Amino acid sequence: MPYSSFSPKARWDRHIHETGEEKSSTAIGRRIEVLVWFKNTRANPRLFIWNNNKYKIKEITYYWQERRGQETLHCFSVSTGLDLYQISFSSVSLSWRLDKVIS
Repeated sequence: MPYSSFSPKARWDRHIHETGEEKSSTAIGRRIEVLVWFKNTRANPRLFIWNNNKYKIKEITYYWQERRGQETLHCFSVSTGLDLYQISFSSVSLSWRLDKVIS
């Protein structure tokens, strides 16, 4: 999946109420296991496991990077079809985290 250039209006957590349906966000911050497919130097998360449940990723809705000192976080907004999740990969710990759930 190609990633387009940065657009602040495209961020997954902006304009959440556009559908007229109120959505809530919950911060999680837990380690997760992720199945990733690499294509053309891009990581494409396909599935993650959280609390012994598998969540199949149907769409990557947005990708961005954040810097924290020497660490680069590769952040993904992903949809399972029902909910949105924010997951991230740390370049320092080489681990994945579930950051937020939007339901």
